[in-house]
Amino acid sequence: MPGEVTLAHQLGKDFMPVTGGSQVAYVLLEAKPSDLVAQVRLPLNFALVIDHSGSMRGAKLKNVREAVKMVIDRLEPTDYISVVIFDDTAQVIIPSMPCNDKPGMKAAMDRIQDAGGTTMSLGMIQGLGELRRWNIPNAINRMILLTDGVTYGDTDRCRQLARDAAANGISIYPLGIGSDWDESLLDDIGQLSGGMPAEFIKSPADAMLIFEQQVQSAVAVAVRNATVTLRLPAGVTPRKAVKVLPLIRDIDQSSLSDRQVIISLGDLEKDTAQSVLVELMIDPRPAGLFRIAQAELSYDVPVTGIVGERVRDDIKVTFTNDPNQAAQVNALVMNFAEKANAQRLVTRVLDEYKRTGKATTRLAPNVTRVLDEETQAAIEQINQGQQISQEQVKTIGNKTRKLTQRLDDLLP
Repeated sequence: MPGEVTLAHQLGKDFMPVTGGSQVAYVLLEAKPSDLVAQVRLPLNFALVIDHSGSMRGAKLKNVREAVKMVIDRLEPTDYISVVIFDDTAQVIIPSMPCNDKPGMKAAMDRIQDAGGTTMSLGMIQGLGELRRWNIPNAINRMILLTDGVTYGDTDRCRQLARDAAANGISIYPLGIGSDWDESLLDDIGQLSGGMPAEFIKSPADAMLIFEQQVQSAVAVAVRNATVTLRLPAGVTPRKAVKVLPLIRDIDQSSLSDRQVIISLGDLEKDTAQSVLVELMIDPRPAGLFRIAQAELSYDVPVTGIVGERVRDDIKVTFTNDPNQAAQVNALVMNFAEKANAQRLVTRVLDEYKRTGKATTRLAPNVTRVLDEETQAAIEQINQGQQISQEQVKTIGNKTRKLTQRLDDLLP
């Protein structure tokens, strides 16, 4: 039955002025599972693919071993788990099996030692093989991929394996520990596979928390294959779309056409909204109420056999000659727009810095005001021609894509 997911919208402005020119409208769409799916628990099929090269020696490998053992403790006997380790070779430490011999699995983790170099694609190949070993109905198929370094000569192969994973319904969630891993590659792997951009484990002591979050995220999945389609009437064209929750991520322009916008949301987690901000250009209209789009959300709830359920939401704007009405602004929507723009510009600064050691992009005060002091200071150092550390680069990138999770600085 319908009602497993709610679809709602907010507009940057509910009232737009009657003018002789085109105007920009911001539409914030939110998809969130309802209480009807609160009890859904889909089986998990996890492959943990762990770098154990020489650079993982000491606290990194020790904390990661303990974090993997925590994952084993959190899983149910109906869940499947496998563990693959890689250096310049790859080895299956725990072949894919139901998680019902936890002492034996944890003992296998204790035997892992550091060794060798880093060839990540070999670990990915083995991990994908383990995830495909069984046909587990309705399973959440995820690879947790952890490294602390740069893989040697196989980056294109890693990206292709991420595409192969997506084609097989497998999402990859990359984790980078320390400051020497390639964030561009790991972000690509996550996004090409339909997973998430890389999560930064700044300190080995943080590994437990990050792995815990990975388990909680997978356990919370109740709705699958969610897709938002925004259908547009004549005189309304899309300019830009960006996911703003749970993370900020620009939508590829190929998802935008003259008459519609199609955005894949993938898995929806209980009690967690996914939100998308769409920027539309609207041709002049006379005074009155006009529909500027129709949003449709399609989704599956595998545990109840629901496939392709749809919910729709009409999006309407009132064009007005009243300047007081036209001046009203939705603070939340415009805050999201500000933060998405800030993330885009900070990313440009970091990309320039990584390529050239400096940056020509300058951030205006209305951009920097939504950034925390640490990020502002680091960006200022770059602008002054000074160097910042690789840890700072990764910290800034990780924090700015999460700007929308903090709503304590809404416009008045």
